[in-house]
Amino acid sequence: WRDMTWQEKADNKGLNRRLWDLEKALDHARKDKQDIHEEMTRRCQELQKQTAAHSQHLEVMVKSLQEQLSTRLWEGQQNQETVSQAPAERDRTITQLQGRHDAMEREYEKILHGSLDLALAEMAEASQHWEEVGTAITIRKERLHEFGLNPLEI
Repeated sequence: WRDMTWQEKADNKGLNRRLWDLEKALDHARKDKQDIHEEMTRRCQELQKQTAAHSQHLEVMVKSLQEQLSTRLWEGQQNQETVSQAPAERDRTITQLQGRHDAMEREYEKILHGSLDLALAEMAEASQHWEEVGTAITIRKERLHEFGLNPLEI
């Protein structure tokens, strides 16, 4: 019995030590589990913050891109309207300029015809005057010849 008791006590001590080691390992495992859980929670929260920040950044970018797209579409529409109106505007301008050109041409023709008519009238008047002068000179020459004088000598 003594040997058995002694053996039992030794086994009991070994089992108590083993139980104590297992409890210590279990506590250590629980502490590791808690540390891992806390680390995972911290990382999860950090990832959630990063995701939220990234999401907000993407929303801002989407809003900005939508505004740019809207602006570009409006500008494109304005350009399209300008391009479609350009031929009509050009035709109107050409018509206006052609009308001005025609009016100026008619005005210049009037001025030219008026100037030519005035020049012809002045030429006719001058011609008549010189004819009268020529006739007067011819008459004087004839009178001088009648009196026997040479008009070139006088």
